[in-house]
Amino acid sequence: MKNSLAGSSATKLSDRLRGRQIPHIGVLNREELEEVIGLGEWFRENRYDAAYTDLLKGRVQGLLFVYESTRTRLGFSAAMAQLGGSTIYMAAKDTQMGRGESIVDTARAIGQYIDVFSARLWKHEDIELACKNMSVPVLNACTPLDHSTHVIGELMAIKQAKGKLDGLNLVYTGMARGILHSFIRVCPVLGINLTLAVPTSYAETINRNILAEGEKKAEIAKTRLEVCTDLKEAVKDADFIQASTLIRSMLAGEQSPEEKRVKIPEWTVTDEVLDCAKDDALYSHSGPARRGVCATNEVMDGPRSIIPQEAKNAIYSKKALLALIVR
Repeated sequence: MKNSLAGSSATKLSDRLRGRQIPHIGVLNREELEEVIGLGEWFRENRYDAAYTDLLKGRVQGLLFVYESTRTRLGFSAAMAQLGGSTIYMAAKDTQMGRGESIVDTARAIGQYIDVFSARLWKHEDIELACKNMSVPVLNACTPLDHSTHVIGELMAIKQAKGKLDGLNLVYTGMARGILHSFIRVCPVLGINLTLAVPTSYAETINRNILAEGEKKAEIAKTRLEVCTDLKEAVKDADFIQASTLIRSMLAGEQSPEEKRVKIPEWTVTDEVLDCAKDDALYSHSGPARRGVCATNEVMDGPRSIIPQEAKNAIYSKKALLALIVR
């Protein structure tokens, strides 16, 4: 579909990402990440601009989720609708996958009906198999090793609050799942110093290959990437504390052995924890956040929290990716 932007103030869309599959955020270089973030920012500031309301008219997005979602499902659906397309949501248990069909056969079938596939899957290998067995663009809507679209939204929120990304000290705290691994891959590329503040049992489950990849990128970029198993120590120089769900079973009902060893009070973000960071440090949570476990009410509802802004940015990160990839 050609862009017809004569007389429009809309930012020009490049074809750099057109038709791409994004199984994880590591496949995007700095220029591509900045393009996605920049377009997401434009969408955020020009929500009602009509330039792209028919960009994906007639296009269909398939969403396949193995467990429930609020922000990711709504974000993908709203983004596609705002671009003029439509979305078909499929809970995996209600498809033939629920009766044992493989992801390979499922992907080959679904790919015949849609123009873009966004999937939340139990195993990261399954998103890779979907990419190999579909000719349409594929987006990772959360696996154990990636949550790229959500992390791009989080980076947009951080940049919106701090005015930049390059040179910031970012502390991630929460479970060692998709968001953590996406931050490892992307923060050094964007010049961000990253500290992973996780319980010892979670530190042991960080993917070693992805950590080594992030450390190599950090060495090249001359940024810092470290793992810390003491929350108050980790946040000492933090500009921003980015949290995720602390206990896996509270998110998806899938209990991990390592969560049984987590001493929750030591990892709950409180005002006392925030006071250990820089005076202007901010806090956010990718959601869903269990109050009193991930953070206290005072932190989540307080003046240093930007949780609502992050939820909003997560929509526009998805919209930017869909606009750049699906055309």
